[in-house]
Amino acid sequence: MSAPLSIDEGTLVAAIAEALRAHGQAPDLSDDCGFPSTPTALVTTDTLVEGVHFDSAWDSDEHVGAQAAVQNLSDLAASGAGASWLVWSLCLPPAWRDLDRLRALTTGFARVASAFGASILGGNLTRTPGPLVVSVTAGGALAGDRALRRDAARVGQTVYVSGRLGDAALGVLRPSRETRAARHAWRPHLSEAAALSRLSGPVACMDISDGLLLDATRMAKASGVTLALETARVPVSTLFAATFGADRRVALAGGEDYVLLFTADVPPPFEAWPIGRVVEPLADAPVLLDDAPAPALGWDHFS
Repeated sequence: MSAPLSIDEGTLVAAIAEALRAHGQAPDLSDDCGFPSTPTALVTTDTLVEGVHFDSAWDSDEHVGAQAAVQNLSDLAASGAGASWLVWSLCLPPAWRDLDRLRALTTGFARVASAFGASILGGNLTRTPGPLVVSVTAGGALAGDRALRRDAARVGQTVYVSGRLGDAALGVLRPSRETRAARHAWRPHLSEAAALSRLSGPVACMDISDGLLLDATRMAKASGVTLALETARVPVSTLFAATFGADRRVALAGGEDYVLLFTADVPPPFEAWPIGRVVEPLADAPVLLDDAPAPALGWDHFS
């Protein structure tokens, strides 16, 4: 380790600030609050817990920091916001009170924030016996003419996804250097969300963080419709197909894809995959998969 476990808070904060400056972030850490430079229309928060959301045996510290930023910026995208600002709280166990690890964690966080135009305003540090907890709050202005919501799906619309599914789950189920790299290739689909917010007609939208079937069920229930999906139309990567062939079950329920699930009357002005249709609501079947009622399979922290 590059620092003793008894290191003081000021040294830890200085290491974080150094890593932030290296990636174009220069928060004013002299006050208790940060001061966003842009109006904030939407706010979200999310948390990463070691052993639940990432595995330090496979995931680099920089990847963990990047994931903390991506999952929050993806939530902003899901609601039609741009990336304006981020704040984070770090609960550091002894193994993470190491300056090299802390710099790497911060580098991943700052790299994603800067790539998508978000300012890091500050945060908080506290100690814990473990595990590492990274809690992030993010805010943004509307990227287009309106916010995007889950309850706007209308009968007759097409159901789309804005990216390929399954690589995140593949990296968990079949961990290797190759599959973990593919798992961490995610990004927040902010430009796609901005384009959706400018489309004419209703658009329902959310990001797929807990699995396509579970998140589609949530959208269908919020909108009072049924989503009729086709397994064969769900896009997956070459790596996923090489591992599972035509079997899409992992891609349907795996989660942490961070792509957009949305409905629209017209094709969007970016690459997207049509995977089904919005149909009249069917009793006890918010989602149909290949014409059969589909279970709401996906990631639930409490079940």
